Amino acid sequence: MADVFRTMFQDEALVVTSLLESAGLHAQIAGQHILDVYPIFFPEAGGMRVVVPEEEAEDANSIVADFLANRAAHRDDDREPPEA
Repeated sequence: MADVFRTMFQDEALVVTSLLESAGLHAQIAGQHILDVYPIFFPEAGGMRVVVPEEEAEDANSIVADFLANRAAHRDDDREPPEA
């Protein structure tokens, strides 16, 4: 399996996993149940990792890149002062 996305936030991992699955890829969140067992360990383990089979990694990385670009664009929009 290939890592295609890492985050400290479960909601982001779920969104990316959903985007990948909607494109027909076989995505999963590695270690998603660790929070239930040992929540303090979770940040130490590097957060949540979205993984796909190696043969789907290139397509997945493209989708993740689009997600990150759109997320950055929306954050920039939030910083723009309102027009007078």
